[in-house]
Amino acid sequence: MDRSADPGRPSSPMLWGPLVALAVLAVSLFVRPDLLIGRSAADFIIVTVVLGGGAAWLTGKAVARSWEPYSYLVVYGLLLAAAVRFCHFALFEDTLFALKQTVPEFALLFSIATLGFRAMRRRQMTRQYGWLYEPSGRMSWKASAGTER
Repeated sequence: MDRSADPGRPSSPMLWGPLVALAVLAVSLFVRPDLLIGRSAADFIIVTVVLGGGAAWLTGKAVARSWEPYSYLVVYGLLLAAAVRFCHFALFEDTLFALKQTVPEFALLFSIATLGFRAMRRRQMTRQYGWLYEPSGRMSWKASAGTER
């Protein structure tokens, strides 16, 4: 069996890519907080992390639940980043077109959406195709012991 073609493996780029992006963003939050935080840390946490992150998680799950392609998350991630930037602008008088803050916000929201997508896809694969796959962690799956692929 070719493991590189198995999207459910724990070493899939769809799983470690967002985790690496989130780690880089967390480090940059301490090194260069001005890249992520606009006016204050409180509005960043409330609007970007809580509201935007929650919406991104649910968006990733919704795309996976409807069996839409993963590429749809790029479009939805851009729309979410624009909505979060508008909320910062409208509620906290931050800059609307701040590319310096929009790009990291997009990376953050897209990473969270990808993890939501992955969590739902694991659930789908192990529940709907239980005779073929079994869970292999929180966001990965593997072929069942008795199946040959």
